[in-house]
Amino acid sequence: MDIRTLKYFQVVVKHKQFTRAAEELHISQPSLSNAIKALEKELDCILFERSTRNLTLTEPGKILYRHACKILTYFGSIYKEMNDVKNEGAGILSIGMIESYRYFITPIIYRFKKVYPNIRIKIHEMGPKEIEQALESYDLHIGITSNINKENELKYEPIFQEKYVLITPIDHPFEHLSNNIDITGLKDEMIIHSLEGFEVRNTFIDVCQKAGFTPNYEYEVESLETARSMVEAGLGLAVVPENFITSNSSDKIKLIYLNNLLPERTVYFAYHSERYLLPAIEVFMEIGRTEGHSFFR
Repeated sequence: MDIRTLKYFQVVVKHKQFTRAAEELHISQPSLSNAIKALEKELDCILFERSTRNLTLTEPGKILYRHACKILTYFGSIYKEMNDVKNEGAGILSIGMIESYRYFITPIIYRFKKVYPNIRIKIHEMGPKEIEQALESYDLHIGITSNINKENELKYEPIFQEKYVLITPIDHPFEHLSNNIDITGLKDEMIIHSLEGFEVRNTFIDVCQKAGFTPNYEYEVESLETARSMVEAGLGLAVVPENFITSNSSDKIKLIYLNNLLPERTVYFAYHSERYLLPAIEVFMEIGRTEGHSFFR
């Protein structure tokens, strides 16, 4: 069993037949079939059910496929890593972050470029799950996220903590409140929600349900910018990370704290535990830790 054979196996699984797999691999069908039979003989197990028109994986085949995908991804990343090392002075740093941290990352980049002026930086705004997947496939060097998944090979380093806050139109009845309200005061309000799966939505709904009610909503949005714009237009209220609003203030909305009933969230640097971190990446993260300590005074 070698990398080439695992690649053959992966492509056969992809196409569920030898003919198309052989065409993609640019080898003859008999050669591909013989390679898979040799692999089955070496492992002493049947990898494919061949009784149907399309090949389907057996249980041993499913296990091998799961490992083969990880091995091939890791093997392919070697070339990326070697290229990064070779071109460290003029390479690329790929960063994935959730939308609310666009203002936090700017001062980090400013300081980083004074140390590594020739390194290009690619910033990808994406959801927490997308960041996780991109790190696992080595498409990102580091991620900035508030979600942790302990079932993968990623490592998480805390940077700072922040509150969730309520934003309302400036002329909303809550406008007269100078500091905060009780969460039950939102029982009859129209809430602009994040899409399902977003941490802010789950946290807010959980707190409301513990207070004895489920919040009303007519709108679900993916972007915090969209949520803020809709609040400005008077379409409802929204709960957002404090950092997003304080770094992006508007005279059309009011910020209200919810009696600390919403737990603070921790923001992390995430990276693959098996990936070599270039010195430049270490420097970027160290600058980020410093900025994180001063981000909220």
